[in-house]
Amino acid sequence: MHDADICPDLPRNYVSVTHPKLAKVYTNRGQARAALQDYQGAIEDYNQALEINPNFAEAYIHRGLARFNLKNQQEAIEDFNQALRINPNSAVAYLNRGIVRYDLGDQPGAIEDCNQALRINPNSDAAYNNRGLARWALKDDRGAIEDYNQALAINPNLEKAYLNRGESHRLQGNNQGAIEDSNQVLRINPNSDEAYNNRGLARGALKDYQGAIEDYNQALQINPNLDKAYNNRGLARDGLKDYQGAIEDYDRALRINPKSDAAYCNRGNARSMLGDDEGAIEDYNQALRINPNLADAYFNRALCHPNHEAAIADYNQALRIDPNYVRAYFERGKSRYAIGDQMGAMEDFNQAIKINPKYAEAYGNRGLVRSFLGDKLGATNDLQKAANLYLDQSDMEKYQKALDLIKKIQ
Repeated sequence: MHDADICPDLPRNYVSVTHPKLAKVYTNRGQARAALQDYQGAIEDYNQALEINPNFAEAYIHRGLARFNLKNQQEAIEDFNQALRINPNSAVAYLNRGIVRYDLGDQPGAIEDCNQALRINPNSDAAYNNRGLARWALKDDRGAIEDYNQALAINPNLEKAYLNRGESHRLQGNNQGAIEDSNQVLRINPNSDEAYNNRGLARGALKDYQGAIEDYNQALQINPNLDKAYNNRGLARDGLKDYQGAIEDYDRALRINPKSDAAYCNRGNARSMLGDDEGAIEDYNQALRINPNLADAYFNRALCHPNHEAAIADYNQALRIDPNYVRAYFERGKSRYAIGDQMGAMEDFNQAIKINPKYAEAYGNRGLVRSFLGDKLGATNDLQKAANLYLDQSDMEKYQKALDLIKKIQ
């Protein structure tokens, strides 16, 4: 759309006095400006429309959307509230207010607005889709998927619902379901970079790293600035032990998005795998400057520290952020044991086992601590438990090692 397509300036006094119906014309021009991402200009037109007709609910709704796009969420909510005072049965106003509430982290409020929209319009695919997003944010996985199913029953071509359901499937570990949903998106829209990226994630989770890389290549062919596709392709290359290739992908991701804490953290991991612990620590430091609550960066930096005291300090930080970070308990236990703090090590291995009762390595290391403390029976029991778990995992090398340690203790 060119400037000539937008309505010319309207004589303000003439409109407001003689042509009150031209409030709709201002609203239409505001929508045209919003389509060009001129949200401030759009708001000025909606203001004119509302000066002409203060009860024009549609103008409040569109002004609310423009304010939301300018990150003025509270003002947007006020506009949707005003639209609902004028028209309490506006499903669109409820739907849009729900979007703003979701953006503000008010998931219960977002769900309530979607419920109201569905009360007015039971066939709103958008309301089901958006309620699914809010339910997912509240960790109601089953409820989220049910909502996406409803949205797709109403509109089998709703691309966003397939994308969202696919991500829900993937995060639940149903990677095949995630792949099928990405396939559906690509049937509807063969140029969906998001669908290729998401399918790549699911394939990577299934250790089909080459297939994942092919999907990321497709995503990047469609959108060369999709930094997360570079980041994810780097992860797939990590899976193939192509650490240098992975670093190159993380570099590309960071050129596009210098504030990607994930890319810094992942590049640190690849550098560590190549033996460049100093470079890895620099990357973890940068990730933590961007996001001080990134537990993985603290954990991985701890693994690179040359001394156990510094490592323990980082494990402490990781556990402060995520008290259920089982590997952080395990590795901190190993570091505590290394500096002679056997009781601290015992506590950490206990906690790791409490979180994950099938953590064979934690049983094995606790057995070693008990052996050091003279508790031969406890040590034998722990090592036997570790051996049994290794056997269940078909890890015969570690199974035999645990049995050999039992013989040494006895």
